[in-house]
Amino acid sequence: MINVYIDPHSYIYLDNKLFEKGGRDDLLSGWRYLKDYCHKHDINLNTIDLWNKTTNEDFYVSFEHKSLIRKLYWKFKNKKYPIIKLNKFKKRILFQFEPPINMPEVYINADNLFKIYDKVFFSCKLNNPKIHYFHYYQAYDNIFIDYWNNSKRAFLTIISSNKKLWDLQKFLAMFFSTGRIRYKGCKKLLAERIRAIKFFSETNDIEIYGSGWNKRPSFPYWFYKKAIQKVYKGKAESKHQTLSKYNFSICFENCIFTGYITEKIFDCFFTGNIPIYFGAPDIQKYIPKNCFIDARNFKNYSDLKLYLKSLTESEIQVYRENAHKFLGSEQYKPFTKEYFAKTFITALK
Repeated sequence: MINVYIDPHSYIYLDNKLFEKGGRDDLLSGWRYLKDYCHKHDINLNTIDLWNKTTNEDFYVSFEHKSLIRKLYWKFKNKKYPIIKLNKFKKRILFQFEPPINMPEVYINADNLFKIYDKVFFSCKLNNPKIHYFHYYQAYDNIFIDYWNNSKRAFLTIISSNKKLWDLQKFLAMFFSTGRIRYKGCKKLLAERIRAIKFFSETNDIEIYGSGWNKRPSFPYWFYKKAIQKVYKGKAESKHQTLSKYNFSICFENCIFTGYITEKIFDCFFTGNIPIYFGAPDIQKYIPKNCFIDARNFKNYSDLKLYLKSLTESEIQVYRENAHKFLGSEQYKPFTKEYFAKTFITALK
């Protein structure tokens, strides 16, 4: 039995909480699947705080690279988080899920990661042959039939948090790095979400869910607060159930980056909601264009609104059926939890 210790993507998942049941829509089910899948292949998974330090034959896998500053912060937030020397492990592997917008320091110093890890996997594509690309896996494999069949749907929604547009620490890390030019094409999309919300809120054609929208958005969108709050519906207890109540949703990634495709578009597919997508420029390489509405095809939100309003019930149903077919196709398999589990095991070899 091989012992593998996971350094999770948040300190709240220590003490094997990464593999527990719970949370909104039970999104941790994918990690439970990984643990069970590995166990069937004689691989024992635990979180890093449970490492017993008695052997040099164990494997270390980090979900997101943590700088020393991040590790110290985690230690402050959760005393169980151990700051350990990684040379105590037989092999060290990184799976980097977060993009440059959220963790610029990782991408700026990407070449230095190979001083720490034996293998490195990123969820977006870099022009670096040593870094492996992996798909952001989905916890679910097909539609939720009850949600998908819901015929009583409103027009448009968005499920998103009201986050800060500017982060001084990240900006300085990006600006003062010699590697910053490499990522100049990575554009943050939070501002674009706010502009979309503002446009559709003017005619009450959108309803917003998520945390933080009871406060004003970041500068320079302070004066959008009133328009946003009149269509704000609070937090979504279930993202899937909420999406199933609408025909369309604003589905913008956190940033534009090649290959970076997260759960957002798939959550729409699972529930029969049609995503208005903006994000990975190569999205059509992985997902057929007849499954979603590409926001890049419209000059402005007025044109987009006219198109959405023009769609008949039968045309809307075609989008939904196309997405359903995609989820059952070979093209979807690289996004499944089983495919990620196989990639995970291969990385250990």
